[in-house]
Amino acid sequence: MLIDTLCSVALYCQRCGKVQLRDVPLFSGQECLELTCSACGARMAEVSLKPRRGFLLKTQCGACGELTQVQYSWQQLKKLHFEKLYCQHDHFELGYIGRWQDIAEFLDFNEAEYDSLHPEGGDRFLERQQILLEALTRVHELASSGELSCPCGSQDVMAGIMDGNIVLGCGACGGSCLVPAETAEDLVRLPERLASAWQRRFTL
Repeated sequence: MLIDTLCSVALYCQRCGKVQLRDVPLFSGQECLELTCSACGARMAEVSLKPRRGFLLKTQCGACGELTQVQYSWQQLKKLHFEKLYCQHDHFELGYIGRWQDIAEFLDFNEAEYDSLHPEGGDRFLERQQILLEALTRVHELASSGELSCPCGSQDVMAGIMDGNIVLGCGACGGSCLVPAETAEDLVRLPERLASAWQRRFTL
């Protein structure tokens, strides 16, 4: 059986939101490879190459935080051109696997399609969407741990997405605010921006 000596994966970095398209050498002699983000250095996934089991990819979902494992036999890899990778727990899209050209064409098509529908939206649509989802996840984590509250003292805070912002709303006083979540810096400074956003809150 002949298969390509390379397999490609494109994963969303859960820290900075950038899409990373990488080649994975199937016969490099290494049994375990770690894929890291070239932009921020975050660990994105671990790939194991086993003679009998084939290709095993482990990655963490940015939405639910759970570990997802995706496995392909050598026979499956031989036929694989393009496939989406999803979280096993909440079906959140994690990335893509297959041949480099097919993945690159899909990413280019998505960008072009969005730009044609939203010419004012600019570049980096996929990255911005991932950053928004990561910011929303972190806001939910803060709320779950009791670290997020309205200046009125209530912890009955709801969160959602609007354009490039996280929208926070208080169920007690009705106050709302917008927290920018469009760049990697916004993610790093999220706690600080949450605090300052509440100071500029408004009532819906």
